[in-house]
Amino acid sequence: MNKNKILLAICTTTLLLTISVQLFAQQSSKTFVAENSKPSYGASLAQQSLTLSPTASQKMLALNDTSVIQQTKKETDWSATIATVVSILSLGVSSVVAYTSYFRQADIKLCFSRDLIFFPIFIDDVPTGSRTFKGVGFNLPLAFYNWSPQGGTIQRIRLVISKHNHDNLYDMAWTTFVKITDAGDFVNDNLAQPIPIKGCSSVNKVIRFDWIAEQGTTNSFDVQSVKYQLTIFGWTKNTEKPSLRYETSFNIEKEHSQKFEDSVKAKLSQAIWVSLEENEKPNQFMSRNNIKKLYLE
Repeated sequence: MNKNKILLAICTTTLLLTISVQLFAQQSSKTFVAENSKPSYGASLAQQSLTLSPTASQKMLALNDTSVIQQTKKETDWSATIATVVSILSLGVSSVVAYTSYFRQADIKLCFSRDLIFFPIFIDDVPTGSRTFKGVGFNLPLAFYNWSPQGGTIQRIRLVISKHNHDNLYDMAWTTFVKITDAGDFVNDNLAQPIPIKGCSSVNKVIRFDWIAEQGTTNSFDVQSVKYQLTIFGWTKNTEKPSLRYETSFNIEKEHSQKFEDSVKAKLSQAIWVSLEENEKPNQFMSRNNIKKLYLE
């Protein structure tokens, strides 16, 4: 933003200078032509003379004056043309910079974090002290950014998860914003609501989505050791169709599914972290050659 403002100031100054040069050139041309249009000394003598036809010297002076005026006019025309071209270019650059710096509409985008966190959901019965397993919750860290000067709003977000190349999908609305404590636990921070994003800024949120199967149905979320597709739909306006769509994938390994099953049996809402797009490798101790093969070659 500051660079754009500096560029806009430079272009505006250049435009004003070129206009000033053009006006000065035109004024100088008018002055020069006016002075040269005055009768020369030779012409004055000729007017005072009784001779009706001009002499050879008078003709030569007149030709010299005309040549000088034409040459000056050509130089002035070229200066005016160059100044006009520079003015137009400066005006064009200034207009583009002004648009990108002040008037361009919000262009909100998002990017995924490196992990998805899922966990079993339980309903507590306070009188009896019992816990009943109800479904699966998902905590998804997202970063929203807007590099346009105008601000905008994320109206709502939906999460869609399915097994890879499978026709049955789980479509979930956002429920709450959560935050992580120093102990590594997730706690509710606020109800999910529209997220305002200022111009040239970003906002990070951890959004929770819940899938709770209705009683008597068979549409419970099936946690298996397979590959899953994940899609985020986002609305920046109150429209029927979303304006944002991002896709990624993740793998639930056998250890993840076993940990989830053990948590359900123990009636513990334990968080399970999985990497998105397989982009996160565990810490590895390896040789220099292996590092070169992985990241440099």
